[in-house]
Amino acid sequence: MPAEVRTIPLDRRLCILRPGVVDIRPSRGAVIGPLSVLAVAVGLMVLLAFTMDSLPVPVAAMVLLLALALTPIGGMGTVYSLFGSHVVFDARKQSARFQQGMLGLGLGTVELVPFWKIDRIELADWEAGETEGRGPAFPFELRGWEVVLVKTSGKRLSVGQVIVPEEQELVEEGFGRAYDVAQAIAELTGKPLRITAALAEEASEEPQEQTAGKEAS
Repeated sequence: MPAEVRTIPLDRRLCILRPGVVDIRPSRGAVIGPLSVLAVAVGLMVLLAFTMDSLPVPVAAMVLLLALALTPIGGMGTVYSLFGSHVVFDARKQSARFQQGMLGLGLGTVELVPFWKIDRIELADWEAGETEGRGPAFPFELRGWEVVLVKTSGKRLSVGQVIVPEEQELVEEGFGRAYDVAQAIAELTGKPLRITAALAEEASEEPQEQTAGKEAS
């Protein structure tokens, strides 16, 4: 029988669960926005190339500046959406690989965390303040959770987030997705799962800390 594969959607990422591997990668849908920006930049360049002789100089200069501003934004966003911010937990290699950003591209540098350097996996409340000032505010309240790898040194590495509108049914479903990802990682690494999120007592009957592999089947 083929190995069972499960996909859990996260905020702008997908968590793919395979036997012996937890793979968290950018969602393919996240590429639409930056790719559209890149397409607009290319379109402006083409427009400028064919109409430069007929356009007034100030208009041509504005089109050129706009295209030059949009090209790196769309290009870097597209590359990041396709290749950036990968996290892979591999039981065979006994390590977690965090692909780190380089100049905003999410390329080039990798941090390897051997399982023996992991202290615990934590499911914490998502800090909404991290996104304040980045674009218009949402017309509704948001609730979110973050899966965090805590190293024995105390360093915290974000694995992924789940963010939903604060409505009872959506909150329960969102917490369930975040919990499933955190539990899968804890079981794979053999490390305890600690739930510090406020919803933990309401949405889960599991103890606040559990050791993977000791649950009753």
